[in-house]
Amino acid sequence: MTEQKYHLHARILHWVMAFGFFFMWLCGYTMTTLVVEDSAQEDTFVALHISVGVTLLLLLAVRVVVRIRQAPPPLPKEIPAFEQSLAHLGHIALYAMSIVIIALGWATQNFGGDAVEWFGLAMPKLFPTIEFIASYEADEVAETLHMWLAYIMLAMAVGHIGAALVHRWIDGIDILGRMTIDRPQ
Repeated sequence: MTEQKYHLHARILHWVMAFGFFFMWLCGYTMTTLVVEDSAQEDTFVALHISVGVTLLLLLAVRVVVRIRQAPPPLPKEIPAFEQSLAHLGHIALYAMSIVIIALGWATQNFGGDAVEWFGLAMPKLFPTIEFIASYEADEVAETLHMWLAYIMLAMAVGHIGAALVHRWIDGIDILGRMTIDRPQ
């Protein structure tokens, strides 16, 4: 079987975004559990977390365009149709979760009356400042949803990686090779 790879642009975007999301989970965990609240260190982590989040949103938009313009190669026929459907749904879920989580992060800032800044550059305010919704502070609700959905997406990413490794090491089907970036010969 001839190995079909994703287009080079898709592979580069995949790995840059995978690294970016890993950084975001690590940064989010660090700033919420290991850093002293209301400190200069927390401000630095928050600013970096927001800036990388905006970067990931921009990369996600590019990635969607690349995926539309350059269709991914078909999955190998050795993979059962049910698993192919799960893979397709899993990819859609990862894209959707990325958008929702980043939007909730943006909403957290805006609902609380704060601007989103991308490495110091003010971004447009997408959500209104809201003091209370049904006696809950909107920024706290958005922040909580942002955090829990990020954990769910992390579990989905672990499942995504696990599926690729199972196919490779148990099924003998090199799915991971379709997304690797080869060195020039």
